[in-house]
Amino acid sequence: MLRVETNPETLVEIAKVIDGQEGPKNVRIFVAGYGCSGPSLGLALDELKETDFKHLQGDVNFVIDKELFSDLGDIKIEFVGNGYLVEPVDKVEKAGSGCGGGCSGCGGH
Repeated sequence: MLRVETNPETLVEIAKVIDGQEGPKNVRIFVAGYGCSGPSLGLALDELKETDFKHLQGDVNFVIDKELFSDLGDIKIEFVGNGYLVEPVDKVEKAGSGCGGGCSGCGGH
């Protein structure tokens, strides 16, 4: 099952966002795009779906698609001043990501 590593400051900041919004109160972890270093993860408020794992920490309910979780594993979320650092606890090596995937910014051609 999903486990989210975070800290009290991050939970307080996320709770502020949730309290200021109407609608869904679950914090979805999702792939926002791909770059040279692999998937870029984001957070959004969303409904819980049948295809999700959930993890309640404090007053915050984190959700992630089961298939995405099987690719990424547990997630680390940290408030970094003006946003959130969202990344897998363990580095993920996927085909087409990382410098071996031919990203010119990494020296590949």
